[in-house]
Amino acid sequence: CHLIVGFHPDQAAGEIVEFAIARKIPWCIVPCCVYSATFSTRKLKDGTHVKSYDHLVKWLCEKDPKARVATLDLEGKNKVVYTLPDDYR
Repeated sequence: CHLIVGFHPDQAAGEIVEFAIARKIPWCIVPCCVYSATFSTRKLKDGTHVKSYDHLVKWLCEKDPKARVATLDLEGKNKVVYTLPDDYR
């Protein structure tokens, strides 16, 4: 496997990142829904509960210090959080 992709993966976003990190595989996630009630224990490093889309993007970035964010040219939830192949060499 050369890349793990989650396009609007809903509740699986965090697990996709954790799976990829554990296997040193580059990943990219285009997160969508936050599910703050389902994941009420999710917190940013500063202790803020993950309750908004921006929080979710930041939370995913905090899982991997190599993570980057780009904005896709589309309407709606258009942030992609990703790592590159060179990040794991």
